[in-house]
Amino acid sequence: MHEPIYSLTLSRMDDGHYSKAAPSTSYGSLDPVPLGAPYTDIFRKNRAPAPRELIQQLVGIAYACSTLNADLVAATRLRLFVRTRPGEGKVKAYSCPAPVSRKTLLRLKEDPGTAHYVAGEVTVEEVTQHPLLDLLMRPNPDPDQPGMCGYDFRWMTQLYLESVGRAYWLIERDGLGVPSQLWLLRPHLVREVPDMTGKKLIDHYEYGGARGAIYQPNEIIKFHFPDPDNPYFGGYSPLAAAIEKIRIGRKEEAHLNAMLENMGRPDAVWSPRGDSEGGGIGSAEAQRVRGAFRQAFAMAGRGGLLVSEYPGTIQPLQWAPQDVVEIERAKAIKTDICNVFGVPDAKLERNASNLAVAKTADYAHTKDAGIPRCARSQETLNARLVPMFDRSGRLFVAYDSPVREDEVFVLEQTRSASMSGAITRNEVRAAMGLDPMQWGEQPLVPNNMVEVDPRTGKPVADSAETGLSVPTPGPKGIDDLIVGQKALVDTQTKLAAAVEEIARRLDRSHAGIAETSAGASLANSGNAMESVQPEESSDRDATVSTGAD
Repeated sequence: MHEPIYSLTLSRMDDGHYSKAAPSTSYGSLDPVPLGAPYTDIFRKNRAPAPRELIQQLVGIAYACSTLNADLVAATRLRLFVRTRPGEGKVKAYSCPAPVSRKTLLRLKEDPGTAHYVAGEVTVEEVTQHPLLDLLMRPNPDPDQPGMCGYDFRWMTQLYLESVGRAYWLIERDGLGVPSQLWLLRPHLVREVPDMTGKKLIDHYEYGGARGAIYQPNEIIKFHFPDPDNPYFGGYSPLAAAIEKIRIGRKEEAHLNAMLENMGRPDAVWSPRGDSEGGGIGSAEAQRVRGAFRQAFAMAGRGGLLVSEYPGTIQPLQWAPQDVVEIERAKAIKTDICNVFGVPDAKLERNASNLAVAKTADYAHTKDAGIPRCARSQETLNARLVPMFDRSGRLFVAYDSPVREDEVFVLEQTRSASMSGAITRNEVRAAMGLDPMQWGEQPLVPNNMVEVDPRTGKPVADSAETGLSVPTPGPKGIDDLIVGQKALVDTQTKLAAAVEEIARRLDRSHAGIAETSAGASLANSGNAMESVQPEESSDRDATVSTGAD
């Protein structure tokens, strides 16, 4: 770290005047164009750190937060997709294209970085074999020049972004101009040289100083956190934003280390009386007495008794307890640093958190830190690296969502869909990670639900009761349609014959009932006439007799 300007030594200039200047460093000439504020504090005492100093400050809480973010990005899978519009050729078979699920397609459409690739009427497939995937998996495939594996390559790239704010990939091409190897450059040794003509932003990159290598812009892929002071050059890292808190934390750790080694402060003051003439005991004797005290009371000798041969008085010193204040201040510093990196405090306190707190911290970390970092990386790759393999613009890369799905919610959703017959048994097995089976293409239908004919939308009658065979819908096609129509005609013919038979049976039964009812009516009427005639004769006799009277 540079010293405050008021503490710098005077340097004699060529004209004889004296000036205060910062000391030269071995990496000072490699810094990019000066950006941002030259001081980190409001009192203008602490100078802004250089890129090399930022890497040196990558310790403690800052290192823990940086590695958590680097692991999160490096562990998230990066996939290669191809989109096909109407009129475009099909994907080659050697790329082993695989269809994407509706959920993946919806996520690509909602992602601002990939929405324009899948807009409109397109077919999206995942490319599982491609030289770009091989390069990202093995950036240095040459066995004679062993480098880093794909995970370490992505991990170090993100670590440089967290600490320095920028990272550089050097592209090595083959004879056809296709990238064959990737090399990660140390960002504190890279200097961006702007173009003074104004035709382009960067003229070239210097690596290792003026006597080092020079690379053209088309040989470098730059990743960076944009600097608010100048978003086109350099970068501004989370570590640089929290540098003052990090420095305070390191000073407190150094102070605690001094306290553990030599207490850092005296517990008592011994004042010798000196000789009879009032003089002191001298520096040599004072050093000897100090050594005797330290030998007697240091480490395990604490609490013993010392008898000095010199007359004098000892005065114990009482220091105010500051343990509680220091602990609270350390917690506040840790929280500020974690907030800058987008890491919840619970990620650094796994032993003191339960499962619910840990899941909440993981969700917040992946959402607040993982999603924007993955989006920034994939857009840089789509703009700089992917066009080197495909100039048509059909290929693009996209990260899987770093936010893990809620396992309980997915299980309940799958269970509800399977119980309602919305998905087949093979789809349920796929959600559980099992292989499909031949008998698993039909969904499970509960007893309280009725099967519906897909052609009519009406419930299908039970074939065991009607004696009719219900045609099952087949796949789309002319032949299947003809077979279905024939089955429908046969069914209708059988149904008409059955209706006619039922009508004939009803006619025969109605005729028999009519004959039986007619014979019963005639018999009943004869009996009624016989019973009525005596009554009529008696009435006539009564009438005659009444008239005679």
